[in-house]
Amino acid sequence: MQMYFVFSENVTLLFDFWTVQTLAGLILSCVVVLLLTVLYEVSKVWKSNLLGQALQTFPIRSTHEPTPSSTPDPEASSSIVCDPLLPSASLSHQHVERLPPVIVERTQPSSNSRWWFLHSFLSLLHMSQVVLGYMLMLCVMSYNAAIFIAVVLGSGLGYFLAFPLLSKYPKPHIM
Repeated sequence: MQMYFVFSENVTLLFDFWTVQTLAGLILSCVVVLLLTVLYEVSKVWKSNLLGQALQTFPIRSTHEPTPSSTPDPEASSSIVCDPLLPSASLSHQHVERLPPVIVERTQPSSNSRWWFLHSFLSLLHMSQVVLGYMLMLCVMSYNAAIFIAVVLGSGLGYFLAFPLLSKYPKPHIM
């Protein structure tokens, strides 16, 4: 087996029964690999959206209030608003009021079954992503340049199509 990229019609992908020996077979294989790569990219976005949903249903009860000993001096903690249109002398007299402490409290959902269902489904989705990712890697390792180009184009196309779906649900780092 060669260890460099070649443009050839003869390639075996993943299994013995997926042996390509014609140009039409190679084109069809490239289309299949491209669609698998698009599916892989879409599944990453889907997993991200489901993770956002799962974290919203996760039962959290926490209150974060500063203790009196950890509360800093209000004058020392006030911030100055910097407006480039104001003269610098007027900046020292502008202060912003401190906001009250943030209290985070999510109520217990009616049951934890939804969270467990989402967690189980995310685990299965993760496993399928790993399998699909390794299968695509093995396709690239066939060292067929056309298959490699199909994977790269499929990745770009999948990201292009799936990227707008990222804003559908809030993300864990935003919540």
